[in-house]
Amino acid sequence: MKIKNLVKSLALTTGIVASFSSHADFLDFEIDETPYGGEVVTADKLNGGYKEIIDFDGNGNFTATAFANMNQLFANEGGDNLGANSVLGANYSLYATFSASGTVMTPGIDGSISSLSADEGSFQLYVDPNRDTTAADADLSLSGTADDMLLGESLTIGDNVGLLYGFGGVFDFMFQDFQMTEAGDSYFVSPMPFYMTVNVDGDFDTFPLEGQQRVTGDVSAVFAVPEPSTLAVLGLGLLGLGATSRRKAK
Repeated sequence: MKIKNLVKSLALTTGIVASFSSHADFLDFEIDETPYGGEVVTADKLNGGYKEIIDFDGNGNFTATAFANMNQLFANEGGDNLGANSVLGANYSLYATFSASGTVMTPGIDGSISSLSADEGSFQLYVDPNRDTTAADADLSLSGTADDMLLGESLTIGDNVGLLYGFGGVFDFMFQDFQMTEAGDSYFVSPMPFYMTVNVDGDFDTFPLEGQQRVTGDVSAVFAVPEPSTLAVLGLGLLGLGATSRRKAK
């Protein structure tokens, strides 16, 4: 990637993140891992990787579904992996499923070749005690879910955007109003009530906006106290661009 393109891309992505929220908070939350052989641990971010299938209908619309393994906990402003202080990923797993549908605009916003904007979306978070749930590559259908428990879900997608440039793309989808189940209240024990903003971020090489495409990326979840009219969001667009630049530099 040329330096001038990278600088331009970083500036554009910074603008995307700023448009979602005036600031990003990492508020502590507590997870009770005692049923899985651990303790009550304090963190401020869940993190994982995901695989996603995006379908384009040829009429300017898209639908996307994704599966994410959420098996990392971070603390200290999202900068330190808890590692051995948590049994997540070793004694049990977390995973998320999410979806979005919306429209494609060409040319796109912020100087992009094309941009995607979702009108509808959902996010679900599950605990997998036996760590045996997998998603098929072909259609992301799940297997090994008999022991899994839904911790909570959001049926509301907030600010979101996907930007496709000549060198690749980045996207940030935000889900709001995460509602806990009884199992979720037993797992996330503090603070209460919880408000989750899930910022789904990915980077990918340029691909045609037609047919079925597959992308991979990172997903992070932070818990935030709602502001008067919005929720705080953690923007990961710069991380996605960094990954893209490293890949292009090889």
